[in-house]
Amino acid sequence: MNRRLIIVQKAESTQDLAREMALSGEPEGVAVMALEQTGGRGRENRVWVSPPGKNVALSLLLRPAMDPADAPLLGLMASIAVAETIEGFGVRPGQLKWPNDVLVGGKKIAGILSEGTILQGHLAFVIIGLGLNVNAEESDFPVELRGSVTSLSMSSGKSWEVEAAARDFLQHMAALYRRVDDEGCRFIVPLWESRWPHRGRVLLHNDTACVAEAIHPDGSLLLRTADGRLLSVRSGEALVPPDTRTPNLSKQPP
Repeated sequence: MNRRLIIVQKAESTQDLAREMALSGEPEGVAVMALEQTGGRGRENRVWVSPPGKNVALSLLLRPAMDPADAPLLGLMASIAVAETIEGFGVRPGQLKWPNDVLVGGKKIAGILSEGTILQGHLAFVIIGLGLNVNAEESDFPVELRGSVTSLSMSSGKSWEVEAAARDFLQHMAALYRRVDDEGCRFIVPLWESRWPHRGRVLLHNDTACVAEAIHPDGSLLLRTADGRLLSVRSGEALVPPDTRTPNLSKQPP
């Protein structure tokens, strides 16, 4: 992956810019970062809040030679790269929340949005979107998010170069992407699970309490219900109830 970072002053969405580049034939490895993003989005079309000039808002174009069914694993791989990036800045541990969040001390510091395009049955390209809080302060976020989010500066007490954080992420992504070329995708899930603090915890899925059991090799979340059924969750969000200890599912609603 030849890393090339394009920085623009302002954009509505770096995902849209990267998609335009992909459709125009741009080779993989190009990333576009906006110092100000006016219409950033997260998963399920949620708004991504990012104050101008303080955070990484970046989208990376990949053209992987892989089965379309394996494409979601690239999103997990990107979250690993983010965890490695923040730890390189001395902020640790970088933990992961399925499917796309990076946490520090239980607070969200980054999110990943992975969007793939399939043409004629083949995976044409994947765009990995990254929102990483670098120099944001608590006052930069809406009141309802304060207390649940953090940034590199909030976690370390220091200010950091936004561009340096973006380039470090691309470097970690390139190293992991080379592993995919050499080894295939099998290493991604075990590496992701090594940073996953929620195994064995009670999660709420569709208002039902389940135990987080594992991540399937295809990247889906495996949940065990109170009646012993194993659910495979491919989309949506599993919420971690606060102050949950080792669960006793016999006391949980079915």
